[in-house]
Amino acid sequence: MGWFSKLLLPGRLRTGPTALLPARPDPKTLLAVAQLADPEARTDGDDILAGGSRIQPPVELTGEVLAKLGVPGEDTLWACRIAADGPLPVDFFDKSLAEGIAYRLGGWSLCQGEPLDPAEDGGDPLVYLPAVPEPEEILPILAGALRHADAVDTERWPEGELVEGVVHVPVRRGRVADVYAGADVLVTIEEGHRLPPAAQTRWPYLTEIAIARVSPVARTEETRGEDVELTGVVSGEAADGPTEDVTSADATASAPDGGSQAEEADEVRESLLARAAVALALAYGLRGIAADSRGFQLVEADDVLPGRYA
Repeated sequence: MGWFSKLLLPGRLRTGPTALLPARPDPKTLLAVAQLADPEARTDGDDILAGGSRIQPPVELTGEVLAKLGVPGEDTLWACRIAADGPLPVDFFDKSLAEGIAYRLGGWSLCQGEPLDPAEDGGDPLVYLPAVPEPEEILPILAGALRHADAVDTERWPEGELVEGVVHVPVRRGRVADVYAGADVLVTIEEGHRLPPAAQTRWPYLTEIAIARVSPVARTEETRGEDVELTGVVSGEAADGPTEDVTSADATASAPDGGSQAEEADEVRESLLARAAVALALAYGLRGIAADSRGFQLVEADDVLPGRYA
């Protein structure tokens, strides 16, 4: 029975990456979700090949196995294990693939024994760009897409310049090229990233791309242990591939009552939708590709919300 053995199954899934889904996914839906991360994803027998990874067909898990996997409060889930098809995928793409599938189908992801509900963190929308845009290219787009800043915070951005309600900070050190800020949204332009599958399809002749990261203006960015200080000084370089948020100004804090929690959840949702709208405006204006934090393409702002395909 191979990895389907009840004895081997928990161990195989625990190492992951694995998407744990509340219902058996329709093969066409699963392929459509995979194609958001890799437009060239295709079926191969019962598997789906996407970005150098193999998405294995769903296996039903019951409470006994789920308990061994450390997933609480679930009687039945369907597991799709993600396995490298050949050399290990670069930039943790297999892990991002499991999280992105779980995010869109309302499930959990599991990697190295740690179950994760990806819906708890929508992350920062991204825009893949063939090159770093010049300020005169991006400023008119952001002026129409961002809520305008009233003035430059000179203590935070001593080199910042206010242009039509958008603060422009030329960094030009390390990987960060430019920073643009409105009243509540920050756009960080990073250069020198390896191409994710979605960008490889669009620009097969490139060896690297730029990425615009759309985050809350109040957040302190920490990506994979390397700090990006937006005061004109960059410490280290941001890591390639989708990043995980360590601190988040739009994370839901504990609240004294259910009403307050619901209001905070609504604020988080609206913040995420607003940033996705900015990413889409940039992608349209600069002929780039809008994606979520895990590298799944966005067609409209609502695509950034969890459970979109559930």
